[in-house]
Amino acid sequence: MKVRHGVMWALFLALVVAVQIHSPEPVEPEVLAYRDVPDETFWTLRRHALRFAEARAREGFAFLEGTPASASFQIQCKGVPVLHVERQPPLLLIRVALGTEHRAPAIFPLQASLQWSLVPLSYLEQVLSGVQEPTLQDRLLTLAGDVPEDGRCGVR
Repeated sequence: MKVRHGVMWALFLALVVAVQIHSPEPVEPEVLAYRDVPDETFWTLRRHALRFAEARAREGFAFLEGTPASASFQIQCKGVPVLHVERQPPLLLIRVALGTEHRAPAIFPLQASLQWSLVPLSYLEQVLSGVQEPTLQDRLLTLAGDVPEDGRCGVR
């Protein structure tokens, strides 16, 4: 019985080490929520994302408009959402899908350019607003599934 318990403990530690090596936890949580912006700023963000997708359509990127009822849009990589921007007054949410660093790393410069002029909420404000961080299970599932070469966008 002690041997089985020891083996299980060793497997658990190996999993923890693997997660730390492949996906170290950031010191600060990823900022997902920002203070709402005027209509003009939102449409500028949208236009910038649309141009990004149009310029990289041959690499597999596509722009998808949200429903008429919601002010949102997303960038997809070969049909898989990798960036989603949604306006939910009093918030503006920018989400990058887990695993995007493997599927579509070109999204990160776009994300940075969209965020540069926005006012982020503090971690406490995000929690109080109901904005949730990805769970450990979500992060582990991302590590478990490798993205095949033909499922990637903008990778040279």
